[in-house]
Amino acid sequence: MKKENKTIENTQTPLERFSNENANLKRYLGLALKNTRDIMKLLLPKIAVEVRNLIQSVKNSQIDLTKTDKLEKTINEKAIRERLYDLVNYNRKEEENGAFEIVVYRAIKLGKMLVDSPKEFDVDVKNSKIFVMSKVATPMIEQKLKGQKGGTKKVANTSDELVEVNTGTIDRVYKVKYGGGSGGGSTDKNILIDTKFKSVSSDMFKLLDRAINYSMKKNVKFFDMVDEDVWNNLSNIFTLFNSDAYKDMREFSQNYRVSISGDLENIKDKMEDVVKKSQKIA
Repeated sequence: MKKENKTIENTQTPLERFSNENANLKRYLGLALKNTRDIMKLLLPKIAVEVRNLIQSVKNSQIDLTKTDKLEKTINEKAIRERLYDLVNYNRKEEENGAFEIVVYRAIKLGKMLVDSPKEFDVDVKNSKIFVMSKVATPMIEQKLKGQKGGTKKVANTSDELVEVNTGTIDRVYKVKYGGGSGGGSTDKNILIDTKFKSVSSDMFKLLDRAINYSMKKNVKFFDMVDEDVWNNLSNIFTLFNSDAYKDMREFSQNYRVSISGDLENIKDKMEDVVKKSQKIA
Protein backbone atom coordinates (compact mmCIF):
# COMPACT_ATOMS: atom_id res chain seq x y z
CA MET A 1 0.00 0.00 0.00
CA LYS A 2 2.89 2.36 0.83
CA LYS A 3 4.49 1.64 -2.53
CA GLU A 4 1.19 2.30 -4.31
CA ASN A 5 0.71 5.63 -2.48
CA LYS A 6 4.29 6.59 -3.35
CA THR A 7 3.67 5.77 -7.02
CA ILE A 8 0.55 7.94 -7.13
CA GLU A 9 2.37 10.74 -5.30
CA ASN A 10 5.19 10.71 -7.85
CA THR A 11 2.71 11.13 -10.71
CA GLN A 12 1.19 14.26 -9.18
CA THR A 13 2.06 17.69 -10.53
CA PRO A 14 3.71 20.22 -8.19
CA LEU A 15 0.37 22.03 -8.05
CA GLU A 16 -1.46 18.86 -6.92
CA ARG A 17 1.28 17.77 -4.52
CA PHE A 18 1.48 21.06 -2.64
CA SER A 19 -2.27 21.69 -2.51
CA ASN A 20 -3.02 18.15 -1.28
CA GLU A 21 -0.58 18.58 1.61
CA ASN A 22 -1.70 22.12 2.48
CA ALA A 23 -4.31 21.83 5.23
CA ASN A 24 -4.69 25.58 5.67
CA LEU A 25 -5.54 26.22 2.02
CA LYS A 26 -8.23 23.54 2.01
CA ARG A 27 -9.65 24.72 5.35
CA TYR A 28 -9.87 28.37 4.29
CA LEU A 29 -11.44 27.42 0.96
CA GLY A 30 -14.01 25.28 2.78
CA LEU A 31 -14.92 28.19 5.03
CA ALA A 32 -15.19 30.52 2.05
CA LEU A 33 -17.51 28.13 0.25
CA LYS A 34 -19.86 27.68 3.22
CA ASN A 35 -19.95 31.24 4.48
CA THR A 36 -21.79 33.95 2.61
CA ARG A 37 -21.32 36.72 5.15
CA ASP A 38 -18.19 38.88 5.10
CA ILE A 39 -16.20 36.18 3.30
CA MET A 40 -14.63 38.74 1.01
CA LYS A 41 -13.22 40.81 3.85
CA LEU A 42 -12.33 38.05 6.32
CA LEU A 43 -11.20 35.08 4.23
CA LEU A 44 -9.87 36.51 0.96
CA PRO A 45 -6.58 37.76 2.52
CA LYS A 46 -6.00 34.40 4.23
CA ILE A 47 -6.66 32.41 1.06
CA ALA A 48 -4.45 34.79 -0.95
CA VAL A 49 -1.48 34.08 1.34
CA GLU A 50 -1.94 30.32 0.87
CA VAL A 51 -2.22 30.82 -2.91
CA ARG A 52 1.05 32.77 -2.72
CA ASN A 53 2.64 29.83 -0.90
CA LEU A 54 1.23 27.45 -3.52
CA ILE A 55 2.63 29.45 -6.44
CA GLN A 56 5.99 29.84 -4.73
CA SER A 57 6.15 26.11 -4.01
CA VAL A 58 5.47 25.28 -7.67
CA LYS A 59 8.14 27.75 -8.79
CA ASN A 60 10.64 26.27 -6.33
CA SER A 61 9.93 22.76 -7.62
CA GLN A 62 10.80 23.95 -11.13
CA ILE A 63 13.96 25.78 -10.15
CA ASP A 64 16.23 23.13 -11.71
CA LEU A 65 14.29 23.07 -14.98
CA THR A 66 15.37 25.02 -18.04
CA LYS A 67 14.03 28.52 -17.45
CA THR A 68 12.09 30.19 -20.24
CA ASP A 69 10.16 33.44 -20.39
CA LYS A 70 6.96 31.41 -20.37
CA LEU A 71 7.97 29.47 -17.26
CA GLU A 72 9.13 32.61 -15.46
CA LYS A 73 6.20 34.88 -16.27
CA THR A 74 3.22 32.59 -16.74
CA ILE A 75 1.22 31.21 -13.85
CA ASN A 76 -1.95 29.78 -15.31
CA GLU A 77 -4.82 31.19 -13.24
CA LYS A 78 -7.38 28.80 -14.76
CA ALA A 79 -5.41 25.74 -13.59
CA ILE A 80 -5.08 27.16 -10.08
CA ARG A 81 -8.75 28.14 -9.92
CA GLU A 82 -9.94 24.71 -11.00
CA ARG A 83 -7.61 23.09 -8.48
CA LEU A 84 -9.01 25.25 -5.65
CA TYR A 85 -12.56 24.37 -6.70
CA ASP A 86 -11.66 20.67 -6.66
CA LEU A 87 -10.25 20.91 -3.12
CA VAL A 88 -13.72 21.68 -1.74
CA ASN A 89 -15.68 19.73 -4.38
CA TYR A 90 -17.24 22.90 -5.77
CA ASN A 91 -19.19 22.30 -8.98
CA ARG A 92 -20.59 25.52 -10.39
CA LYS A 93 -22.83 23.59 -12.79
CA GLU A 94 -24.71 22.01 -9.88
CA GLU A 95 -24.95 25.02 -7.58
CA GLU A 96 -23.29 28.28 -8.58
CA ASN A 97 -21.91 30.38 -5.72
CA GLY A 98 -20.95 33.79 -7.08
CA ALA A 99 -19.57 35.12 -3.79
CA PHE A 100 -17.24 32.14 -3.42
CA GLU A 101 -16.03 32.48 -7.01
CA ILE A 102 -15.19 36.16 -6.55
CA VAL A 103 -13.20 35.36 -3.40
CA VAL A 104 -11.19 32.69 -5.25
CA TYR A 105 -10.79 34.93 -8.32
CA ARG A 106 -9.35 37.82 -6.31
CA ALA A 107 -7.31 35.61 -3.96
CA ILE A 108 -5.47 34.12 -6.95
CA LYS A 109 -4.69 37.56 -8.33
CA LEU A 110 -3.51 38.89 -4.97
CA GLY A 111 -1.49 35.71 -4.37
CA LYS A 112 0.26 36.15 -7.71
CA MET A 113 1.08 39.80 -6.98
CA LEU A 114 2.44 38.84 -3.54
CA VAL A 115 4.88 36.51 -5.33
CA ASP A 116 5.83 38.82 -8.19
CA SER A 117 5.95 42.12 -6.23
CA PRO A 118 6.51 41.33 -2.53
CA LYS A 119 7.62 44.88 -1.71
CA GLU A 120 4.41 46.36 -3.12
CA PHE A 121 1.90 44.02 -1.45
CA ASP A 122 1.44 42.59 2.02
CA VAL A 123 -1.26 40.84 4.05
CA ASP A 124 -1.99 40.87 7.76
CA VAL A 125 -3.41 37.35 8.08
CA LYS A 126 -4.38 37.69 11.74
CA ASN A 127 -6.50 40.79 11.16
CA SER A 128 -7.44 40.01 7.53
CA LYS A 129 -6.05 43.25 6.13
CA ILE A 130 -4.59 43.90 2.68
CA PHE A 131 -1.83 46.45 2.14
CA VAL A 132 -0.62 47.91 -1.16
CA MET A 133 2.15 50.43 -1.80
CA SER A 134 0.48 53.84 -1.95
CA LYS A 135 1.79 54.81 -5.40
CA VAL A 136 0.63 51.45 -6.78
CA ALA A 137 -2.84 51.65 -5.26
CA THR A 138 -3.29 55.32 -6.24
CA PRO A 139 -0.84 56.36 -9.01
CA MET A 140 -2.24 59.89 -9.25
CA ILE A 141 -3.46 62.09 -6.42
CA GLU A 142 -5.25 65.43 -6.42
CA GLN A 143 -3.37 68.42 -5.10
CA LYS A 144 -5.14 71.64 -4.11
CA LEU A 145 -3.83 74.86 -5.57
CA LYS A 146 -3.72 77.48 -2.83
CA GLY A 147 -5.27 80.80 -3.65
CA GLN A 148 -7.30 79.42 -6.52
CA LYS A 149 -10.99 78.84 -5.95
CA GLY A 150 -11.76 75.22 -6.63
CA GLY A 151 -8.32 74.80 -8.11
CA THR A 152 -6.87 71.30 -8.12
CA LYS A 153 -4.40 69.35 -10.22
CA LYS A 154 -3.40 65.73 -10.43
CA VAL A 155 0.18 64.83 -9.59
CA ALA A 156 2.07 61.54 -9.52
CA ASN A 157 1.98 59.72 -6.20
CA THR A 158 5.57 58.92 -5.15
CA SER A 159 4.85 57.39 -1.72
CA ASP A 160 6.29 53.92 -1.05
CA GLU A 161 4.23 53.58 2.13
CA LEU A 162 2.05 50.49 2.43
CA VAL A 163 -1.58 51.49 2.89
CA GLU A 164 -4.62 49.38 3.70
CA VAL A 165 -7.02 48.89 0.79
CA ASN A 166 -10.35 47.18 0.21
CA THR A 167 -10.61 43.99 -1.83
CA GLY A 168 -11.97 45.82 -4.88
CA THR A 169 -8.57 47.47 -5.37
CA ILE A 170 -7.10 44.07 -6.30
CA ASP A 171 -8.91 43.95 -9.65
CA ARG A 172 -7.86 47.45 -10.69
CA VAL A 173 -4.21 47.08 -9.69
CA TYR A 174 -3.92 43.63 -11.26
CA LYS A 175 -5.40 44.89 -14.52
CA VAL A 176 -2.77 47.64 -14.73
CA LYS A 177 0.17 45.40 -13.77
CA TYR A 178 -0.63 42.44 -16.02
CA GLY A 179 -2.38 44.01 -18.97
CA GLY A 180 -5.75 45.42 -19.90
CA GLY A 181 -4.98 48.74 -18.25
CA SER A 182 -4.96 52.18 -19.78
CA GLY A 183 -1.65 51.69 -21.52
CA GLY A 184 -3.24 51.81 -24.96
CA GLY A 185 -2.45 49.52 -27.83
CA SER A 186 -4.66 47.36 -29.97
CA THR A 187 -6.44 44.23 -28.74
CA ASP A 188 -6.69 41.07 -30.80
CA LYS A 189 -10.38 40.63 -31.63
CA ASN A 190 -9.97 36.86 -31.64
CA ILE A 191 -8.90 36.96 -27.98
CA LEU A 192 -12.03 38.92 -27.07
CA ILE A 193 -14.22 36.43 -28.94
CA ASP A 194 -12.51 33.46 -27.26
CA THR A 195 -13.10 34.87 -23.77
CA LYS A 196 -16.80 35.34 -24.53
CA PHE A 197 -17.32 31.79 -25.78
CA LYS A 198 -18.47 30.50 -22.38
CA SER A 199 -21.18 33.14 -21.96
CA VAL A 200 -22.22 32.92 -25.62
CA SER A 201 -22.64 29.14 -25.40
CA SER A 202 -24.78 29.56 -22.28
CA ASP A 203 -26.95 32.17 -23.97
CA MET A 204 -27.21 29.99 -27.06
CA PHE A 205 -28.60 27.08 -25.03
CA LYS A 206 -31.14 29.27 -23.23
CA LEU A 207 -32.36 30.99 -26.40
CA LEU A 208 -32.57 27.75 -28.40
CA ASP A 209 -34.58 26.18 -25.58
CA ARG A 210 -36.89 29.20 -25.57
CA ALA A 211 -37.37 29.08 -29.34
CA ILE A 212 -38.22 25.37 -29.17
CA ASN A 213 -40.80 26.03 -26.43
CA TYR A 214 -42.37 28.82 -28.50
CA SER A 215 -42.66 26.49 -31.49
CA MET A 216 -44.21 23.69 -29.40
CA LYS A 217 -46.81 26.09 -28.01
CA LYS A 218 -47.42 27.66 -31.44
CA ASN A 219 -46.47 31.03 -29.95
CA VAL A 220 -46.16 33.92 -32.43
CA LYS A 221 -43.10 35.19 -30.49
CA PHE A 222 -41.18 32.40 -32.22
CA PHE A 223 -40.96 34.51 -35.38
CA ASP A 224 -39.46 37.42 -33.47
CA MET A 225 -36.52 35.18 -32.66
CA VAL A 226 -36.06 33.00 -35.73
CA ASP A 227 -35.61 34.09 -39.33
CA GLU A 228 -33.74 32.71 -42.35
CA ASP A 229 -30.37 33.93 -41.09
CA VAL A 230 -30.90 32.12 -37.79
CA TRP A 231 -31.77 28.92 -39.64
CA ASN A 232 -28.59 29.19 -41.71
CA ASN A 233 -26.51 29.58 -38.54
CA LEU A 234 -28.29 26.68 -36.82
CA SER A 235 -27.73 24.46 -39.86
CA ASN A 236 -24.02 25.25 -39.80
CA ILE A 237 -23.88 24.53 -36.07
CA PHE A 238 -25.74 21.25 -36.55
CA THR A 239 -23.22 20.23 -39.21
CA LEU A 240 -20.34 20.99 -36.86
CA PHE A 241 -21.92 19.03 -34.00
CA ASN A 242 -22.14 15.94 -36.20
CA SER A 243 -18.63 16.22 -37.62
CA ASP A 244 -15.52 14.23 -36.72
CA ALA A 245 -13.85 17.55 -35.86
CA TYR A 246 -16.38 18.13 -33.06
CA LYS A 247 -15.75 14.62 -31.69
CA ASP A 248 -12.00 15.27 -31.80
CA MET A 249 -12.53 18.56 -29.95
CA ARG A 250 -14.53 16.78 -27.23
CA GLU A 251 -11.83 14.12 -26.82
CA PHE A 252 -9.16 16.82 -26.64
CA SER A 253 -11.14 18.53 -23.86
CA GLN A 254 -11.41 15.28 -21.89
CA ASN A 255 -7.85 14.04 -22.37
CA TYR A 256 -5.91 17.25 -21.78
CA ARG A 257 -5.81 20.14 -19.33
CA VAL A 258 -3.75 23.29 -18.77
CA SER A 259 -0.86 23.00 -16.31
CA ILE A 260 0.12 25.84 -14.00
CA SER A 261 2.89 26.82 -16.42
CA GLY A 262 0.33 27.28 -19.20
CA ASP A 263 1.39 24.16 -21.12
CA LEU A 264 -0.73 21.20 -22.18
CA GLU A 265 -0.86 18.23 -19.84
CA ASN A 266 -2.06 14.81 -21.06
CA ILE A 267 -4.49 13.51 -18.40
CA LYS A 268 -5.27 10.24 -20.22
CA ASP A 269 -1.65 9.11 -20.48
CA LYS A 270 -1.05 10.14 -16.88
CA MET A 271 -3.97 8.08 -15.56
CA GLU A 272 -2.99 5.07 -17.68
CA ASP A 273 0.52 5.22 -16.22
CA VAL A 274 -0.90 5.27 -12.68
CA VAL A 275 -3.09 2.23 -13.43
CA LYS A 276 -0.19 0.30 -14.99
CA LYS A 277 2.11 1.04 -12.06
CA SER A 278 -0.58 0.07 -9.57
CA GLN A 279 -1.15 -3.22 -11.41
CA LYS A 280 2.57 -4.00 -11.34
CA ILE A 281 2.69 -3.35 -7.59
CA ALA A 282 -0.35 -5.58 -7.04
